[in-house]
Amino acid sequence: MNHSRRSSLAGLLIGLGLIAIAAVIAVDAMNMRVPPVHAKVGPRVFPYLVSSGLAVSGAVIAWQWWRRNFPVEEQQTDWGAVAIIAAGLILHMNLLKTLGFVPAAAILFLSVAFAFGSRRYLRDAAIGIGLAATAYFAFTRLLGLQLPGGLLAGLF
Repeated sequence: MNHSRRSSLAGLLIGLGLIAIAAVIAVDAMNMRVPPVHAKVGPRVFPYLVSSGLAVSGAVIAWQWWRRNFPVEEQQTDWGAVAIIAAGLILHMNLLKTLGFVPAAAILFLSVAFAFGSRRYLRDAAIGIGLAATAYFAFTRLLGLQLPGGLLAGLF
């Protein structure tokens, strides 16, 4: 089996894998017990959205494989970028409880932006804090879920 065939078979497997993960998430969401207080928008909405996105992405990838349009170009792995992102994830996990969700997520965003080559630290920090604060607000205030407040617990 030549290398380009292996790559295109990998495309099919990735597509089918995403569809399988989407199915598991959808089944779990269907079996979720929801109190009657959540009549319209409840805790099932986000799992259904994630499941739909994964299923569509998987179907597109599988369709591209079927049509033989799956890109098979050779690319080198940038292990330095992988290490930076892994370090950001480790920092995020270890700082989440002490610093809180917003600073930990901003640090993760900064590490990923740095790994992708951005050197505009102030802009990246502002975007990371903005996205993390928006997610924190959405989950804690709109959905009533708990995220670690940490140092900024009184601000939000």
